[in-house]
Amino acid sequence: MESNVEYQPCQGQEFKAIMATLAQHPLAAKLFPHLSAEALQQHFLAYDNIHSFQSDAMYRACQYLLQNTVATFTCTGQEHLDGHPSLFISNHRDIVVDSLLLQYQLITLGLDTTHIVIGSNLYEMPLMSQLAKVNKMIGIPRASGGKAFYNSMMQLSALLRSIVCEQGQSVWIAQRNGRTKNGIDQTEPALIKMIASTGSDPVTALHTMHIIPLSISYQWEPCAPHKARELCLRQQGPYTKTPGEDTQSILNGLTSFKGDIHLTVCPPLTLAELQATQGQPRAVARLIDSRIALGYHLFDNNTFADTLLNGNPLPDTPAAKQFLHHLDQACAQHPDLPNYRQTLLSIYAGPLHNR
Repeated sequence: MESNVEYQPCQGQEFKAIMATLAQHPLAAKLFPHLSAEALQQHFLAYDNIHSFQSDAMYRACQYLLQNTVATFTCTGQEHLDGHPSLFISNHRDIVVDSLLLQYQLITLGLDTTHIVIGSNLYEMPLMSQLAKVNKMIGIPRASGGKAFYNSMMQLSALLRSIVCEQGQSVWIAQRNGRTKNGIDQTEPALIKMIASTGSDPVTALHTMHIIPLSISYQWEPCAPHKARELCLRQQGPYTKTPGEDTQSILNGLTSFKGDIHLTVCPPLTLAELQATQGQPRAVARLIDSRIALGYHLFDNNTFADTLLNGNPLPDTPAAKQFLHHLDQACAQHPDLPNYRQTLLSIYAGPLHNR
């Protein structure tokens, strides 16, 4: 059966070869500034499995991200991170950071990391295919029609069930195909249908996956100016991504200042709740959406955007002035897009409307 699902966690000589390559990357020197190039190579070659690499090098990478691009990172609902094999279904605001921060929290708590489902188009970024192999990533094709895509989704469903129910490990997956660009977090019913497709009946199939919704919120939405630009251009006609656009979005999301970030680990879906939905994909999706909406941590920026959209003035406070300055700077870069300001404000106001 034809499939485009990419899943090749590595070990042995292939693992060592990837470690040798990663040790030469400029980021490695930033993570281990006290090591010479030769010592850095030896340090990376000392990793003998994915767990040792993630718990040291990737954990340092997360710390570097938090120290240089984040004001504060907080997490609630950690009582639901108990090591139980789970399918984490998350709202999706940033290509890499969303899932990365869950891994950081799990390692901090002494728990194993999750497998991560990503779009295989992201492999265009140099080293991404290698990083995928040493970070338990599962690459899937972007949504399209045809038998090949259907087969890929069936194989993904079987793989997810095997990882969670047979191997006893967890998986992170976004609630929809691609990031939320308009600020509205909505789970795709097709995702629920896919997850349930390889079980005996929908309710049992979903319940055995121990679904835990995640809600991640950013004070300064990663790549928001670029998302607003894309939405405006889509209003004018068909939009085609330029080569390297996803790579640039990854880099912007990693390097842009995000202010405060909050991650809410929501309560898992119960058997009674799933029985009430009768396993209907749309009803289960709305159940997940309600968890994510209630778990979303609202920032002043969300309220400021909604206030401006309603035609009201902002309060005379430093935070409001900072938001206006940020808004003016972004709009100044896109004078040819008349709806840009409204679109950018809508991205920030979206979480209020999710509720």
